[in-house]
Amino acid sequence: MKSSQPQQVFDQYLVIHAADGSAEAFEKLVRDWTPRLVRYAGGILGRADAARDVVQETWLAAIRGIRKLEDPARFPAWIYGIARRKCIDAIRVDQRRRRLSESVRREASTFDDAHIPAVDVGGEGALAVALARLSAEQREVVTLYYGEELSVDAIATALRAPVGTVKSRLFHARVALKKLLGEPT
Repeated sequence: MKSSQPQQVFDQYLVIHAADGSAEAFEKLVRDWTPRLVRYAGGILGRADAARDVVQETWLAAIRGIRKLEDPARFPAWIYGIARRKCIDAIRVDQRRRRLSESVRREASTFDDAHIPAVDVGGEGALAVALARLSAEQREVVTLYYGEELSVDAIATALRAPVGTVKSRLFHARVALKKLLGEPT
């Protein structure tokens, strides 16, 4: 991670104490990390409300699993990995709900099939629009690398992907963003 060394050490200290059962240490981790996780989940899901729900689920899973985290220095990759899996779960639930809704619409002739709701990209401006046009995999690595300042190695751990794959996605995301923003490549 690219953040300051003292913060990393303090986070590790909190992780150790939270794993030993300290509610205060866990609450401090939640306060410090929730905004980062909400940004990350929001970047993947495109909706702030869904991102907050996913982060809540992430912390519930973290409570159950923090004792199993062997190396406190791996906390950032570990917590982002949990958040990623929770985002995937939320996307699957949303897709199932959407398929069911579409099925009901097809059967009911009174609905207008031509209306498709717009995607909320989570912000305004050319960059937000460009980010929304990236593939989900590219958007995810861009969010973790630039937004959350994770290293390529930490992103690879969080995504359970090879380092080379993360580097490739990051490279192609940069090229796509330059093209979408009208910058020379």
